[in-house]
Amino acid sequence: MDGALFLWFAWMGVIITVFFLKASNNRTSLLFVLLLAICIVTFEFQVMEYSFTALVLLSIVYGYFLLLTYMQVTRIYAVIIVLMLTAAYTSIELFSIYDPVFTYLYTKWSVSAILFIIIHMSLHNSSERCSLLILGVVHGEVILSILFQQMGIKRLAGELASFDIIAISIMGTVTWHYFVQVTEHLEKLVKKHQERRGYS
Repeated sequence: MDGALFLWFAWMGVIITVFFLKASNNRTSLLFVLLLAICIVTFEFQVMEYSFTALVLLSIVYGYFLLLTYMQVTRIYAVIIVLMLTAAYTSIELFSIYDPVFTYLYTKWSVSAILFIIIHMSLHNSSERCSLLILGVVHGEVILSILFQQMGIKRLAGELASFDIIAISIMGTVTWHYFVQVTEHLEKLVKKHQERRGYS
């Protein structure tokens, strides 16, 4: 069922935010966004002949907010990465229409893995990675909606399947971030232990 992974990861994010993060403005804003995303998951609105989900609007606003708050790279580089992610997501979705084989090859998990690899080869900051992942997929959804409309097919911009892809990619990014932190901490402990034993 489309959207199940998004809701599952969103609730997991709520639990982690409430019980494991220190009290701060960042924690409060993240918790607010996660709960708001869960609440508006079924809301849709119309702009001229195009249909959008409320999650698309929330994702664009929060994605740009994250990017402007934590951006360490130049704006041109950020735009290039967003264009790469948007092109990758859009082309995969279009290929799945023109060639049915792509429907079986490119599942939510494989598309998420492709986006995950692109973003991790391009950036090092986890907040930047998450913001650009959100913006890349959401912009891709808007472009797909416009392209489908021109072909005479009505398509909702911001289908729940796309937010499953965002959720998987972001959860992978966050998991990788904490994995790197744990390994660095263990490496420091081993180094201290070796220094005490006189190995260094």
